[in-house]
Amino acid sequence: MSNNIYGRKEQMPASNIALMVISIVCVVAAVIVFFFFNRFQKLRYSGEAQSVPTASAGTEPVTTPEPVKDVIVASGSTLSERFNKPADYAQTEPAPGSFAEYLKNFPLRDYSVKPLIYDSDTQSFVNYEDAPSVSVLAQDLINKADLQRGACSIIRLYAEYLYASGRYSDIKFNLLTTPLFSCDYTTWTNGGRLTVNADDQISWCTDHNDTCGHRDVETGVSDSTFRYYLQNVMMYSNNASLVTVMDKVDLQDAAAGDVIVYAESEKAPSVIMDMAVSPSGEKIFIMAQGGIPACEIYIVRNESDADLNPWHRLSDIPLGASIYRFK
Repeated sequence: MSNNIYGRKEQMPASNIALMVISIVCVVAAVIVFFFFNRFQKLRYSGEAQSVPTASAGTEPVTTPEPVKDVIVASGSTLSERFNKPADYAQTEPAPGSFAEYLKNFPLRDYSVKPLIYDSDTQSFVNYEDAPSVSVLAQDLINKADLQRGACSIIRLYAEYLYASGRYSDIKFNLLTTPLFSCDYTTWTNGGRLTVNADDQISWCTDHNDTCGHRDVETGVSDSTFRYYLQNVMMYSNNASLVTVMDKVDLQDAAAGDVIVYAESEKAPSVIMDMAVSPSGEKIFIMAQGGIPACEIYIVRNESDADLNPWHRLSDIPLGASIYRFK
């Protein structure tokens, strides 16, 4: 009887079985090693990403750049709160108690408010809708007539600063007469009042007799005597009289608190409210002015450079304009 080779299983050699087992063990070992190595690497890099970098010896410390601020903050209630310096400019810090500090912290009306201007037809104040203004100073006009014009707005600001500082003896302005008449607040508080003779010469009236015309004169320092004093000063003041109580300074030396007087006598002078300087030395400033006719004092908009508004370049001051500083 012959053997049926198809009906009998052949046995795998022992050497082949051993080789197969070894191969499986190696594959399993490789998988395990790969898994643990990959997990270690992830933990390592994750820890590095979460750690805070520190400066090593001899290297510059890591710094966070200052966030860029909006130049105009509509909610700000004072000049310094409403207007930031542009990027890359350093704001100049005024001396404590100075006129510049007084202006920098001056209160402002709500951002949307327009200044009031005197309307000769109605003899009242109306909104100056076309005013080139960014904000309006929170200061009412001296009276309800066309009195606080141009230069008188600057006189008002400086006089109010001295009055608020208690520097009553420093409040004095020259009246535009020939010769100039020095009208000081000290004489006023002692009862002195102005009188004009037939030749339009001004002098002090202190005895208040029948020839003087003044009755029931209020003396002493008070808001009412100060306001009445300012009204009288404004009646005889303009650009020409204003500059007689100031010193002229070079353009490059201009600072906050200085006054810009223009070549055109009918143009209202401006006061520099704040100033900033670039790394290259370029000066920019915020300015305020009143108007002709009488107008509330407002921050002047930069109509030629919207990105810089309300700041203006000192180099853009028109030809013929001069810088003055109160003595």
